[in-house]
Amino acid sequence: MGEVALAKNYAMKILLNALAVLFVIASVSIPPTTLAWGSKSKKSAPAATIDTSDKITSLHLTSIIVTIYSTHAAKEYKVTPATKITLNGQPGTLSSLATGMDVTVTTTPDAVTAVAIDAKTTRK
Repeated sequence: MGEVALAKNYAMKILLNALAVLFVIASVSIPPTTLAWGSKSKKSAPAATIDTSDKITSLHLTSIIVTIYSTHAAKEYKVTPATKITLNGQPGTLSSLATGMDVTVTTTPDAVTAVAIDAKTTRK
């Protein structure tokens, strides 16, 4: 073998060793969750929000009916003890709401249960 062939062989060995070292460093430094392809995160889906020009049309003990401005259709939402209700930016209760108020309802991903109800009194 000639000197050029030995030099190329030596350079190739150094390159392969350097790549092996880089691979080991990369595999040790990457957190395991980054490598968990296809694993589902436990974050909840973003909640849906209704148009702010919607109006409360009816109130019940465990639900609220809202007329959706864009479709003029009525939509009923379940209200639970965990539902956060605000009236004009202040904490409120279901009994503090009234028909005709502007309302924004934030729901669970199933779009049936209200997570938050933000109502505003209509200005005259």
